[in-house]
Amino acid sequence: MKRQGWLQGLRRVRGAQQAWLDWARAALPAELGAALVNVVQKGPELTVLTVSAAWCARVRYAMAALEPRLREYAPDIVKVSVRVSPAGR
Repeated sequence: MKRQGWLQGLRRVRGAQQAWLDWARAALPAELGAALVNVVQKGPELTVLTVSAAWCARVRYAMAALEPRLREYAPDIVKVSVRVSPAGR
């Protein structure tokens, strides 16, 4: 595993997801931040995963309001999607 390096790549990806999750939880009000499951960046798109559809709608509006702060943090992000996390994650 160490020779192939895939484990290190996995750690790097998980670290990036955790950094985004920490940023989003700090930027959002506490009750909304607690509803986040994960935040994943794929290229210029950021996907925010929430615990339920009810929280999804609230987080979507809050993320839209955070757009200026998001642009400062990561100018390469051009689209933000907020979705419900699949069951079992």
